[in-house]
Amino acid sequence: QNFLKKIPIFLQLGSYQKVKFLLLLTLWLTLLGEVAAHKPPRTSDPGLCPPLEDHIVRVDIRIRRQNQGVSFSRNLQNRSISPWDYNITRDPNRFPSEIAEAQCRHIGCINAEGQEDRTLNSVPIQQEFLVLRRKRKGCPGLFVLEKVLVTVGCTCVTPMVRYLHDPMADGVADQLN
Repeated sequence: QNFLKKIPIFLQLGSYQKVKFLLLLTLWLTLLGEVAAHKPPRTSDPGLCPPLEDHIVRVDIRIRRQNQGVSFSRNLQNRSISPWDYNITRDPNRFPSEIAEAQCRHIGCINAEGQEDRTLNSVPIQQEFLVLRRKRKGCPGLFVLEKVLVTVGCTCVTPMVRYLHDPMADGVADQLN
C-alpha cells in the first residue's frame, strides 16, 4: 500500500476508479507473468519464415522484479454486488495464449439480503489490451501487435431510462384542452 501512496494519480481516484485500476493492473501483471514463462515453438525449417523487416524490433519480455506486485483483495469477484465468473480463452497463436475473461453472473445486482435486485443492472467492465499475434504458424518470435477487448470484471449501475417523445400525444393533448 505504501507503493500506491506514492502514485499521485492513484490518490486522486474515487473508490470505483481505484478498484478498476487495481483489476486492470492485476490482469496486466498476470499477462506479463505468462510472457516471462512462455517459450515459442521451434520451426523445422527457418528458411520458410519471412525475413525480418526494418520496423521489427527485438524485445526482452522477462519481468525483472516479479515480487513487486500490488496486493489486492482476494475473491473480489464473489464479494462484489455485481459478481462475475472467469472463463479462460485459449489461442495458441496469441501471446499470451490464455486470457481470463470475466462474465457477469446476473442481470441485476445483489442486495443486502443476498437476493438479485433487477432495479439495478450488472454490467461488464471492459479494457482494451495489446497482445501479440503469431504472424505465421511455426515461425518462432514472429508476432504482430493486435488489440483485444477483454471484460475484466463487472459493476453495478442504475439503469438508463429513456423517455420517448410521442408527437401524436401532443396533438391529442391539444385537442382535449
